[in-house]
Amino acid sequence: MHNLRPALLILAALALLSACTPQGEDPLIANTRTPSEAPTETPAPPTAIPPSPTLTTQLISQDNVRELSAALSFDSQGEALRSLAFSPDSSTLATAGGNTEDFDVRLWDAGSGQLLHTLEGHTGVVWTVTFSPDGALMASASSDGTVKVWDWKNGTLIHSLDFPNEMVSVGFSPDSQTLAAGGVEKWPDAAIWTYAVGDWQPVSEYAEFWNIPDLAYTPDGQILVGGGTSRNVRVWRTSDGEELSILYHAGQVTSMDMSPDGSLLATGLCSVSTKDLECIEGAVWFWDVERWAWIRRRSPFTTRVMSVAFSPDGSLVFAGSEDGTLRALSGSRADRFRTLRTFTVPGGRGLLAISPDGRLLATLGENGAIRIWKVSLVE
Repeated sequence: MHNLRPALLILAALALLSACTPQGEDPLIANTRTPSEAPTETPAPPTAIPPSPTLTTQLISQDNVRELSAALSFDSQGEALRSLAFSPDSSTLATAGGNTEDFDVRLWDAGSGQLLHTLEGHTGVVWTVTFSPDGALMASASSDGTVKVWDWKNGTLIHSLDFPNEMVSVGFSPDSQTLAAGGVEKWPDAAIWTYAVGDWQPVSEYAEFWNIPDLAYTPDGQILVGGGTSRNVRVWRTSDGEELSILYHAGQVTSMDMSPDGSLLATGLCSVSTKDLECIEGAVWFWDVERWAWIRRRSPFTTRVMSVAFSPDGSLVFAGSEDGTLRALSGSRADRFRTLRTFTVPGGRGLLAISPDGRLLATLGENGAIRIWKVSLVE
């Protein structure tokens, strides 16, 4: 028995070792692990992470105008805005206005709302700002009797044109070689004066009455239209200044825009007023440019229409009235310029602008808030 004890101890130790070894493992190999080691595992292949959805800004069209929504809002910092305008590359928004003070022109990044430049120099209300189509210049028309021309990218004044009275409208010809400025000459006379861009020498003077709230060129630059306060919009040939037609309206015209193909003119106006001259109906009138003939009116507005603007593809016309009502109309005469969408921007007085690339709409809202609207789709 004494000699069997070591053998019995060895057999007992082997039995205990076998009981503590996981099934299927070689006990000698298992016994070589240190207590802190874990079983070796084959790593699983990495799971592919799907890309995050991206938002793309779509061209505003008849198909998606109902999806248009405010994507950005920022404070205009102005006392009372009178004009909005996008740069030709749609990257910058210009704002201007004033009432008793703050006659600065401000330039904003249209994507972020960041202030880029503040252009100082006017001493009266700035009624209109506009960019040259080639993107080199910007012009502003003011009640201080000047039109100022700016290098807007650098925020510097290039030239100032002086006039006998307040100036209200300004625009460049499609080739950016001529500047047209409209305003009061000597009451009740008004005029549009044109200047050669560069040397700023006068070219022509076109006579009208009372005032010139707006003006527009045809896309080929051969025709200039303007007027409004007299209830008339006059049509002139730019080559010789000959008056070709007078477009008579039921009330004072405040805005106008030419369709991109040059076939239509849209005018915004007050079409019905009370004896106290309170506007109780606004309208957009459409004119055939080839014949200078009235086509149709759209008058679903309860106040004066302050802004009209064709989309760059001509499929839409945006119109805004004094009470902040905005409407998107079809730009097609075959479609009878029907209303596609109505929405309200309280406090905005109908002020709007559409970007040249057709992807952004800028509006003025309450307390000087500027809203940038767009159609964003997930890709």
